[in-house]
Amino acid sequence: MRIRRRHNLGLAEARKRADRIAEDLKDQFSVSAQWQGDAMHVQGKGVSGQLLVDEHNVELQVNLGFALKLMEAPIRAFIEKTIDEELA
Repeated sequence: MRIRRRHNLGLAEARKRADRIAEDLKDQFSVSAQWQGDAMHVQGKGVSGQLLVDEHNVELQVNLGFALKLMEAPIRAFIEKTIDEELA
């Protein structure tokens, strides 16, 4: 799953908001997240991916395991809503 959004926040503010997005993902999906450069790596049971942040975009790339793949539509909807609220 790939979700990409444009922003006009600048890199520092976008990273702060990415931290809040990661907190929401941790709460909802019990994942861990760790920054490596401008990429936040996300890992949990049945999910792995990264949240990439640059001057103009935030992009989440997530790989779902088989069990979670069956729930992809509601997971995507939750993540898109979370990202859109944080970047607003």
